[in-house]
Parts: sequence; C-alpha cells; structure tokens
Amino acid sequence: MVEALAAARRRRPAQGALPRPVRNLVGVVLVAGAAVLVVCVAALAGDPLERPEHVAVLAAGMLLAELFPLRIPGHEEETSFSTAFSFALLFSHGTAVTVVVATACLVGADLARRRVPVKLAYNAAQYAVSWGAAGVLFTALAGAPDPALADPPLRDLWALIPAGLAFVLLNGGLGALPGALIADGPPWPHLRHSYAFAFTTNAVLLTLAPVVVVVAAEDLWLVPLLGPLLAAIQVGSHQAIVNDARARLDPLTGAVTRRQLELALERRMEGGAPPAVVVLDVVGFADVNDALGHRAGDTVLRAVAQRLMEVAGRGEPVARIGGDAFALVCDAAGAEAVVVRAEHALEAPVAVAGLAIDVRAAAGIARGPADDAETLLRQADVALRLAKDRRARWVVYESAMSVDAAERVALAPGLRRAISAGELVLHHQPKLDLRTGEVAGVEALVRWRRPGHGLLPPDAFIELAERTGLIRPLTLWVLRAAVADQAAWARAGLMIPVAVNLSARALHASVVDEVAALQERAAATGGLELEVTESAAMDDPAHGLHVLERLAGLGVVLSVDDFGTGHSSLAYLERLPVTSLKIDRSFVTGLEGDTASHTIVSTTVELGHRLGLRVVAEGVEDGVTLERLRGLGCDVAQGFGIAHPMPADALPRWVRRQERAATSL
Repeated sequence: MVEALAAARRRRPAQGALPRPVRNLVGVVLVAGAAVLVVCVAALAGDPLERPEHVAVLAAGMLLAELFPLRIPGHEEETSFSTAFSFALLFSHGTAVTVVVATACLVGADLARRRVPVKLAYNAAQYAVSWGAAGVLFTALAGAPDPALADPPLRDLWALIPAGLAFVLLNGGLGALPGALIADGPPWPHLRHSYAFAFTTNAVLLTLAPVVVVVAAEDLWLVPLLGPLLAAIQVGSHQAIVNDARARLDPLTGAVTRRQLELALERRMEGGAPPAVVVLDVVGFADVNDALGHRAGDTVLRAVAQRLMEVAGRGEPVARIGGDAFALVCDAAGAEAVVVRAEHALEAPVAVAGLAIDVRAAAGIARGPADDAETLLRQADVALRLAKDRRARWVVYESAMSVDAAERVALAPGLRRAISAGELVLHHQPKLDLRTGEVAGVEALVRWRRPGHGLLPPDAFIELAERTGLIRPLTLWVLRAAVADQAAWARAGLMIPVAVNLSARALHASVVDEVAALQERAAATGGLELEVTESAAMDDPAHGLHVLERLAGLGVVLSVDDFGTGHSSLAYLERLPVTSLKIDRSFVTGLEGDTASHTIVSTTVELGHRLGLRVVAEGVEDGVTLERLRGLGCDVAQGFGIAHPMPADALPRWVRRQERAATSL
C-alpha cells in the first residue's frame, strides 16, 4: 500500500489534498481497522496471554521480516516472510492475538522507516482488516485454536489455505484501490497487477507456515534456527528474481523489454476491448550524447522512462524498444490523452552535468484490433516515422501508411538499379526574369522511367533515396546529367544557367568534389546553381555552412530553397554564402486573395533585397499571380503558369518562342 499511495500521489496533476474518493476510502478503512483492533484488544483484555514466549518468538520473526523485506526489481511492491510467522501465530493463538501482534510489528517497522503518518495509519488498518477477515474464516472452518496447547492438531492446517486466500484478496485490494482512484481510471488494471503479485508471493509464504508451526510445536527455541534457512531462501529468491528481471527489464531504465511488452499486448488483445500502442522517440537525443557524452544520455533516458511510468499508471507496462524509443500500452480511446500526459510529464528539464536539458518526444499511435502484438507495434513505428518526418507531435496510424511503406521498400532495389541503368531522366522547368521577360535559368527535376509504371515524379522516390543512402549517388547523377544537358543547349546556341536541388544528406564532401570537377565546364555553358532548402542548411548549421562556403569558393551560385518553411534566423541567413532565396510555393499560391500570404511575400521580397539577394517565387500558377509578383518587385518567377517541366530537347524550342513573345511586347 505504501508504494501504491506514493506512486499514485506522484501521478496527481497538482499538489494538494487527495481526491475525495480516496479520502473516503481511507476514512472507511481507518474506521474498520480501528474497530477490528478494538474488538481484538477487548477480547484479549482480562485474560493472561497463554504461552507468551511462543508469541514473543513469532513476533520477533515478524518484526525482523518486516524490517528486511524482499524487494522485487521492476515492482513497487515488496514482500516479506512475516506472513509465514503470522499464519503460524493464527494457527496457534487465533485471530485476536494475530491481528494485534501483526499490526504492531508492521507499525514498528513503518516507524523505523519513517513512513508518513497517513500511510502508516492506512497500512495498519489495512493489515488489521485483512488479518481479521483471515482469522474469522479460519475459525469458522477449523474452530478457535486453544492457545494453551503446546502441540496443536495439525489436521486443521488445511484451513490456512482459504484463510490465506481471504487475506490476499483483502490486503491486495485495499493496497491497489487508492492508486486506481487517484489515477481516475478503471480499477481493474490496478487490482489485476496487485493480485498477480500477491498470489504468487503469498502462495510461497503460506507453505512455510506449517514448517514454522511444526518446529515451534516440537521445540520453541528451534524457531530461531529457521533464521539461516529463511535467509538462504530470501537470498536465493532475490537472486532468482534479479535473474528474471534481467530477462524482463531494461537494465538502464527499468522499463520492460520489447518481448514483455508484446506479451502484455497479447493479453490485452485477448481480453476483449482492443488496446492501443503509443511509441515515443526522444527528439534530439543524439545531440545530447554527442555534446555531453553517453553518461549524460543515460541520465536523460532514465528520467524519461521514470516519467513515462508515472504517466502509464499502475499495471500498464512501459517498454524501452530502441536506443531512445519507448512504448506504452493503453486503452484505444485514450491514446491521444496518454500522449498529452506524456508531453506534460516531459516538460520539466532534466538536470544533467549542471545543465537543464529540455526533452521533447514525437509519438506514433496504433490502435487495435490487429493480427498480433508485433503488427500493432510495427504500425506504431510507421506512424512515429511519419510524425518525425512531418515534425508533428504525434501521428495516428492508418492502413494506407503501411501500403506506402511497403511500396517504398519494393522501390529501393529498383531505384538503385535505375541510377546506373539509364532509367532516370531530367526535366527542366524554366524561370522567368520578371523585369525583362527573358529566361533567367532552369531548375533540373529528376524523373524515374520505371519499367511497367511510367514516369514517376521525384516525390515518389526522393524520400526513399534519403532513407536508403541513395541520395548521394542520385544527386551525383543529376549533377552530371544537368551539366550534360546544359552543354547540349550551348551547342545549340543557348547559354542557360541550370539549378540542381541539394538535400541535407547531399551536403557531403563527395558532392563537393563532383561539383568541383563539373564547375569549369558548367561555367562555360551557362553556370551551375545549387538550391539548398532552409531546413537542410539548419539541420547541422556548422557543417552546412562549411560545405556551402566550399561550394561558393568554387564559383557556384547558391540559393536558399523553400524559404519561410524552415527555422533559420535572419542572423544565420545573413551568414550563408547565397545570392538568392526562393519563396516557398505555399505562400505564392495564396497570394491572390490571402492577406497573410501577400504580407509574407512582400516582406520577404523586401528582406531579400535589403540583404542583397535576388528573390525567386515558385508555384506561380496563373498570369494574375505573375503580375502581382512583378508589382511587388520580385525578381524571378517559376511555376506551371509559366511552363511545365519539360525534357531537355524541348527546352530550346520553348526558349525561342518565349524570346519572340518578349520581343513583340
């Protein structure tokens, strides 16, 4: 009960008095316990205690066992051999003596451990009620024992079994109910957890009671000799428990293993209402390890695990399923609420090496029904990956996500082959100079002519390339193909700058080396421009700045792509060696009729010009937007309203038509 109240108090959302239902329960138990104690003390009053030395020896055994309990790794509960001595006393001296002595020994042990008064009082009342019920049932079945008999009839030992059952039901239930009431959830998970623990431990202890009875009947002073035997049993039990815990628990955090979580999930899935799994990943955990070392990272993981255990509630498992990934099981209807509670629990910084480390997590949610626990966990993993990609707080799994994931897995071998087998092609989308009406350049956009599937756009495989490590060879192919197309246009008399996109994973030395090898040829045929997204530059600012400075040193024109969707500061933007910025299409498409988009675009144009940058707007769908951008002073525009991406051999014809149209104006 002590641990139940402590854990439950930690789970309360605010400090203060216990909830009214808990106060009512505590009040009822205290009154009932006091009544049982009064009745038992009254029953003993006036009559001399038979065989007091027998009671004293068993009481000493109870007190020592309460002072040195057997603690179970991974459990808040603890157990002790005092139960065996209490059952022996019940068998020899009856209910009244057992209630008074067992309660007194528990109070003495709690005083020695400086329990909070309300917890001490509740524990004492809980014990008095539980032993009182066990004694009443034992007396009803076997009759009241005669304390004067030094050799009580062993034929009545069987009655200890139902008496033990009554003790476990009452003691376990009263220990679990406060936590259930404070958690304000269904009581059954708390009761199930408490009873599972109580039955497994007390069943063993109950079998020791006859041993104590027989030894005491033979010679009372042989009972202390049971001490070494019980100590050996306790040490062996503790070692067995530790070995079992090592198989069930993560040694660093105390969370259960993935296998234990799967077993708990299987039990929940068989029990009726489908459960949900919440998988959380600590965002930025690698940065903690890199900056402060693995010990600091371990401290963060232990803190996260402890807080998630408090969120999960009594009886609900929390598992560590990866380096910085945890999983919780909950009711399907309350999964989002669990994520919100987890977010609140992680709000307080973790103190590490004198620093306050902010912890944030992304979550994936998967709800049953599912074929098995492994499937539900896999679905939650898929949702978690999407949450991290979208930088969302959480994502709830949908069946289409697995279809997409399976399709991406099937695409990977084909994409690797496509890079070297000539299945990739480049299409180029023109950019228009809004002041002169001339072509200001093109953006090279890769397509995959996948056998049997037609021409796939980049959205269908770029993310896959980044996840599988194919983005670098893919980027190298695009660079070479773009410069080759540019050389062909130069031979036709067109000197057109060509821009190539670089993702964060492409900001690598091998790409810099390839650009260095191509730059001389590209400079002679129109020039090479590299577009780097705002988020790519910010993922690792120091590394990104270093690579961009090397590229700028080669004479390559650099541009910030998708400006406005990342997290860069103006101070950092000013440090980047870029000559232009491209406003993200999400702002440009809403320019007509959207005051907020108009403000963002006009402000960005002004900002870019103040920084000495050329401003490009992408996503121009119509002539009205084009004219609005021209009126705002935007330098260059790109989009379907100007031209769709086209094969390299179609570009010269389009450019000449555009030049004739510009000349006729």
